[in-house]
Amino acid sequence: MNNIGLVDCDGLPRQQFLQTREMNTSDSNAMKNQRSWRIGIFGTFDVQNYGDLLFPIIAELELSQRLGNIELVPFSYHAKSSQDWPYGVESLADLPRMASGLDAILIGGGFIVRFDKFIAPGYEPPVAWIQHPTGYWLTPALLGAQHGVPVIWNAPGMHCNDIPSWSHPLLSLALECSTHIAVRDEPSKTALMPFVDPQRVHVMPDTAFSIRRCLKSHSGTDEADAILKYLGLKTPYIVIQATQNLERFTDYVKKFRVELPNLSFLLLRLGPVLCDHESFIDADLPGTFCLGEWPSPMALASLISGSEAVVGHSYHLAITALSCGIPVFSSSDLSQGKFTALSKYSSVHPLPPAGCEDPEWLSQRIGRKEPSQLAIEANDVLENYWDHVADMVRSGKTDSMVVMNAFWMSLPGILERESRQAGATRSESPGELQDFEARLSDSKNLLDAAKTQLIDASERSLELEKRLLEMQESISWRMTAPLRSAWRWVQGLSI
Repeated sequence: MNNIGLVDCDGLPRQQFLQTREMNTSDSNAMKNQRSWRIGIFGTFDVQNYGDLLFPIIAELELSQRLGNIELVPFSYHAKSSQDWPYGVESLADLPRMASGLDAILIGGGFIVRFDKFIAPGYEPPVAWIQHPTGYWLTPALLGAQHGVPVIWNAPGMHCNDIPSWSHPLLSLALECSTHIAVRDEPSKTALMPFVDPQRVHVMPDTAFSIRRCLKSHSGTDEADAILKYLGLKTPYIVIQATQNLERFTDYVKKFRVELPNLSFLLLRLGPVLCDHESFIDADLPGTFCLGEWPSPMALASLISGSEAVVGHSYHLAITALSCGIPVFSSSDLSQGKFTALSKYSSVHPLPPAGCEDPEWLSQRIGRKEPSQLAIEANDVLENYWDHVADMVRSGKTDSMVVMNAFWMSLPGILERESRQAGATRSESPGELQDFEARLSDSKNLLDAAKTQLIDASERSLELEKRLLEMQESISWRMTAPLRSAWRWVQGLSI
């Protein structure tokens, strides 16, 4: 008797099949341990902006310590070569063919969860079929889910603008299929909570809060030392972001320069892509140094970590300083958006008050110290976070493909409903409304004129009808009736 039920589709007996599958799985895991983990990270890593360029460096350092041999692949709009960039960057135009080969996807960090079009001057996708700006954060999350790749939101920030209705199904799907969702501030969590179970959205520190630990294992310190030696900068210095709206600080320094004789000022372009330039800083500010070329992001981090204070509006300038126990003088409003995450740090100060007459105002606030307890706690949170990320990478593929397949089946119905709703509730732009109102006014004028003409025609018709009746009732009309009948007969017409 053949035990057909104990034979699998490839003809092997059941027990032998299970043993073979177990061996194959074991071999697969062994191969996984031998080869590098391939992890994609998505954001704006193709622009000269200090904070954005930190995220791949930090992720690679943290994950290599936990996973061993990894290949971190940064994706942005435009490809970059490591020969003339801090690291290689893959173009998002190549993601469709590369997505299935990734073992995990990190979304962000940075200020990237947004729908407005202006990210930086001239910053656009390399090809028209990539939607801007969701092409570097939303669609990669969807592609990862389609392939069952763990999608991890690496504490990005949400741009505080409207989330358009067309994106709601896609945003909900991306969040639902994600393995872990972390954002870096409460406003970002509030914005995303309507689209997924709120308990799944976690607020944690920006990953740059671990920069002090990363500096210890990176060569950026050597580059920074070479820069300081080249500049001849030996005295204690304050880092000033080369940007606008810092006049209150520079005016104060010029006024009380004699009270700060042993202090220099290092001007740094933290965001050249956002138009940082030394020309924004008062040229008469004494004791200033500036760099001829833009250094690597970790060299910038090291230069910041060696200062006595920092001045500017850059979010990651502030985070780097706080992580290293350095006071911050910020021109930003800490009650708005991403900066709310910095408001709890007592070493973040506003710029000197306009017209400040206290010569000790600055000297009482500057100077490196040990990082605050809050900064230490932020670093501890990130230690646990990266442990968790490593575990998620090791866990392998997810079941998100099932959810994605269900979505594709429901997509025609979603589009149909959206089309009906759009037709029913379509709202015109101000220009369209003005044009519509003008055409409506013209139509009303034409209608009024037509009504007037109709009334006039009706009145004339009634008058003619009255005259005809009067004529038909007259004696002459009745007397000439036989003649009219004879005439019609002659013409071949019937009465």
